[in-house]
Amino acid sequence: MTESNATGPQPTQGFWTRLKLHVLHPELTPQQVALSFGIGLSICWNPLLGTHTGMVLGLCLLFRRLHRPLMFIAAFLNNPWTMVPIATLSTYFGNLLLGRGFNIDLAGVYWRDIGWRSFASREGFEVMYRMLKPILLPYLLGGGVLCILALPVGYLLALALTRRLRRMHLHMPHLLLPHFRNDAPKD
Repeated sequence: MTESNATGPQPTQGFWTRLKLHVLHPELTPQQVALSFGIGLSICWNPLLGTHTGMVLGLCLLFRRLHRPLMFIAAFLNNPWTMVPIATLSTYFGNLLLGRGFNIDLAGVYWRDIGWRSFASREGFEVMYRMLKPILLPYLLGGGVLCILALPVGYLLALALTRRLRRMHLHMPHLLLPHFRNDAPKD
C-alpha cells in the first residue's frame, strides 16, 4: 500500500535518485553543471596532494553559479582508496611524456620510512625528497597534464549525462524535491 498526498505518490529517495536530483538541479544550466563536474575532476587529478579541498572551497567562493556538491563529489574521486592508482597512473603518464617508457625505478624508495616524521623536520623532508626524486618529476608532470585534460573530458561527459537525464525526467516532476517543483508552496 503506497501513501499519496496532494502531489501524488512519493518515491523512495535512494542514493541514485538523490544523485540524479543533484544533476537535474533546475536552477543551473546543463553547462554550469557540466563545468562544475569538469572543474572537480580536474582538481581530482591535481598532483599537489592536500590542496584539493582548499581549491574547491576557493572556487566555490569565487564563482557562485557552480554546482558545489557536484564539484566536491568529482574532486573527492581522489580519496584514500583511489589515491594510489591515480598517483601511479600520473607517474607512468609523466614517464611516458618524458620519453622514459614504463621504466620507473622504485628500488631506492622505502615506503615504510615515509611517515609524519618525514614532514616534521627539515632533515626528514630532505631525506624523503632524495628518496622520491626519481619519481617526483614524472608524477608532477603526468598529474599536471592529466589535470588539464580532465577538465574538457569531465565537462563533455557531464554535459551529455546532464542533458540526457533532463530529457528523461522532463515528464516526471514527482521525482523532484518539493522545493524544486513549480507547484511547491511559496513562503
